Amino acid sequence: MRAVMLNRIGWCTMLLVMLATAAEAQRRGGTTRRRTATQRNAQQDPNAPVVNPATGNAVATPPPAAPPTTAAAAPVDTPRKSLRIDGVVERNLARERVPIVYDYIREDDRFWEKRVWQIIDVREKINLPFQYNVEDEAGTNQLFINILLNAIKNKEVEAFSPIDDRFTTIMPYDEIQKKVSGEEKQVRSIDPVTGEEKLVTTRDDFDPSTIRQYKIKEVWVFDKEASALKVRILGIAPLMARMNDDGSYRASIPLFWVYYPDLRPILAKYDVYNQNNDASTISWEDLFEMRFFGSYIVKENNTYNREIKDYIKDGVMRLLEGQAIKDRIFNKEQDLWQY
Repeated sequence: MRAVMLNRIGWCTMLLVMLATAAEAQRRGGTTRRRTATQRNAQQDPNAPVVNPATGNAVATPPPAAPPTTAAAAPVDTPRKSLRIDGVVERNLARERVPIVYDYIREDDRFWEKRVWQIIDVREKINLPFQYNVEDEAGTNQLFINILLNAIKNKEVEAFSPIDDRFTTIMPYDEIQKKVSGEEKQVRSIDPVTGEEKLVTTRDDFDPSTIRQYKIKEVWVFDKEASALKVRILGIAPLMARMNDDGSYRASIPLFWVYYPDLRPILAKYDVYNQNNDASTISWEDLFEMRFFGSYIVKENNTYNREIKDYIKDGVMRLLEGQAIKDRIFNKEQDLWQY
């Protein structure tokens, strides 16, 4: 009899333990479901306050950004086209112009030739179009250095390293970007919502005002068949100004070389600013071919392959020497005639 009573007490104890365990599991499941539902409602409500774990204060999250469906919502670095006619008449933005075809010169007709290097200083009054930093109706920036950089970036023309001026080494756009904007840097940034600290990759912006000069390489040749002196530009190199710590000018270094015959079809599509008449414009290719720029000679092909500054120290005398070289070139054509 005693054994039967102990057996019944054991079964009752086991039943009570099982009931208590089931009740605890049910309580925990309800709490978890209520917590999950609360989090789901907080995620669905965009205006629900979010607690900043760094400060413990409630922070309202910004509303989600709308997708860019219009031109006004486009990124900043994309061209912003005019949505209305910006003028009296609508201009033809389809640049279908082609460069002027050069006259063919046979090898036997190349009677005389002189190779020179010149500097175009954009601070001179005649060269002010090189500083025209304005976007046209199509949203394209008309600054000359930006035209060169965009052409290289879009692989429309190749850039060459300034280690020489014979176009021997191709220079990728990433290397040019490092020279004009510096190396990429890792900076610490704190998220204003979550307070999380993370590293962000950034790079300095390019300052076009550092491009003050352009170096051009050209050949003057006398065509015996046409009995005329002709000029052919071979390359263009933008020069970046380097400054000392005190802000004084130190030197100008070439960024890259661009082979001018490859660049001519691109320059023919861009207009040059005309400060006297906005309705009358020419292309950049016309400006170079018609010599509508001011320049001075810094080097001619010589035995020692040196520039004028290497044997003349005075700045005024350098300009006079460059002008003397230019006069000898133009006088050569007159000396070949007989009267």
